[in-house]
Amino acid sequence: MATSLEHEGPLFLLGERPELLTTLLGMDLPADARVALANAELTQAVPLERRADAVVTIEQHGTVTHAFVVEVHLAIDPEKAFSWPLYLASLHARVRCPTSLVVLAPDAAVAAWARRAIATFGGGQFRPVVLGPDEVPRITSLDLAVRMPELAVLSALVHGDAPGAETVITALVHALARLDDPIAESYLDLVPSSSVGNLVRAALEASMPLTNYEYKSDFAKKYVAQGRTEGREEGREEGRTEGRVDAARRLLLAILEERNLGPSDGTRARVEATSTPELLERWVRTAATATHEEDVFEDATSSRE
Repeated sequence: MATSLEHEGPLFLLGERPELLTTLLGMDLPADARVALANAELTQAVPLERRADAVVTIEQHGTVTHAFVVEVHLAIDPEKAFSWPLYLASLHARVRCPTSLVVLAPDAAVAAWARRAIATFGGGQFRPVVLGPDEVPRITSLDLAVRMPELAVLSALVHGDAPGAETVITALVHALARLDDPIAESYLDLVPSSSVGNLVRAALEASMPLTNYEYKSDFAKKYVAQGRTEGREEGREEGRTEGRVDAARRLLLAILEERNLGPSDGTRARVEATSTPELLERWVRTAATATHEEDVFEDATSSRE
């Protein structure tokens, strides 16, 4: 089983709000329906143990009316052609109601692979429901992000490093700034190793006490440490700095535009000419509360004088 923050993050969000799955699937549930996580052990009578990433059920009046096996996949794995049908058959036998297998694949190539039909018994075919980048919405509405922060976090995880992601990140910042600190910190744990995480924390410092932020969850601490070690070993620090600078520029300009503070041509040129990530991220923090466009750069102007 995969053991990375990219894999565990969506499952953490699903654990916090199981309704996230039915939202992604576009299901219109009855008012009295209850969506919940269930036991993900799918062990058979024979000595073969299988465990899905997650199992979500829909209940009405104490009876399960639909169940989903949920798998998060970051890479192509041919073995799933044999385990996925088994997962679904085992769950179907347990809950005795309609069942579906849903694969969350943030990578487009992995999503395309997961959509392929799997040949099964008697010439039949098995095809999972796949939620790839095209099916996970880009949450850019500030109001929607506040109403559904888990969806905003998932949107940032899937789309945060894609071109034009500034509005997705801005919506996430807007949502996290309005959550209780412990919840916001837990969700912030899910985007620590990317430039997105650095910028979200920088913007949130204007409204939340995260200046000396430390990751709260054990799994986040583990995977962040692992990622830093791998980054040093593979010599990727320079590339990460470039990505951090690029993302900071995009986020700063997006915040200025969202708050109707420009940006003017002069500001755009100044931002593009700056390659120091710490300075850009400080401007991001200032932009979150500035009244005028020029206020963002006031400290830098004073220091030159």
